[in-house]
Amino acid sequence: MLDHLPQDYDATRYRHWINVHGAGDANTSGGTKYYCFTIMTYNLLSQHYIWNQVYGYLDQNFLSWSDYRFPLINKTISQFQCDIMCFQEMECSVYNSYWSVGFPSPNYSSFYMKKSLPKYWADRPNEHIDGVGIFINTNRFTVLDKTMVNIGEYVKNRPQQYTMTNDMVTRLVSRNTVAIVLKLYDFISHRYVYVATTHLYWSPQFNDVKVLQTKILLNILEEFIDVPDPHIILMGDLNSNYQSTVFKLLDSDGADYHSINLSDYPEFDGLDYGRGNSLVTETNHIHNQFHLYNIFEEMSREKKMSFTSFTRSLTDVLDHMFINKDKFKIMRVLSGVDTNYCSDEKVLGFPNKQFPSDHIPLVAELCYI
Repeated sequence: MLDHLPQDYDATRYRHWINVHGAGDANTSGGTKYYCFTIMTYNLLSQHYIWNQVYGYLDQNFLSWSDYRFPLINKTISQFQCDIMCFQEMECSVYNSYWSVGFPSPNYSSFYMKKSLPKYWADRPNEHIDGVGIFINTNRFTVLDKTMVNIGEYVKNRPQQYTMTNDMVTRLVSRNTVAIVLKLYDFISHRYVYVATTHLYWSPQFNDVKVLQTKILLNILEEFIDVPDPHIILMGDLNSNYQSTVFKLLDSDGADYHSINLSDYPEFDGLDYGRGNSLVTETNHIHNQFHLYNIFEEMSREKKMSFTSFTRSLTDVLDHMFINKDKFKIMRVLSGVDTNYCSDEKVLGFPNKQFPSDHIPLVAELCYI
């Protein structure tokens, strides 16, 4: 199985670390320790979504799950071993049989939520469905609480909060999107950290649903938080780029009150999700109750992150990391793929020899302020 795996594999090859606040600042500031830790989000590309019409043009040697992608994904995760790692398209059967215990090392604890089965799943094994996971380094964090949610079911069970219009039922409730939120205690720095991850619905015909799923996740996070002035990390595959309404909702950039007017966004034209409920205000706005900041803001502003997912049919920045900026200092981030790699190596898309998923992992080092 391992004969054609690169023996000198380096997950950071063709990428590089970018110091945001400088490596020299990493340990002290006026004598006060920052207590740095690392985070990652990574869409693994489930083996059951390797459709020929999407990936058939790629080198088939690098599409095999058992012979290539799975061992290389494991190498990638093991090399990073971030303190907090979020995963999307993590297959249920592989999680249960391999990733659930002692991976990537014995000091990790993991939490997993699989998606409900879509209608097209038919008679395929239930265990082949994917979901999202969060892996925590227990040498750094204690997990105090968790909530794992199917967003459609969450809304369906709260008719007093969400207006059950026809659009709500047929467009949002019927989706199988899931999310996990954890409450962590950092016993080195004595701080509470809340981590949320999700994999928003994929279709560009349902951009309204992605926005609503995002707002619902913010509501879930708000309900879950039980300490004042919390540290928040939200990351995952949001299936939304920098120009999207999802990104505009999340990226408050420090604004005290951040909201979007649905009348300004064509994806909501002709749709009814009610007003005066937990989603949409009486004035037709959706409000972000947190002051979140895009960890890769500087890279996006300088156009240094051209994609997080690379295929012939779609190449864009779809994966994101957000924090409340007044609580964290961004020390360094792992860059996107070096610009000359794809042209010099004549790369047509991922997965390939170096990148075992169609997404790249996003990695950052944070310190407390």
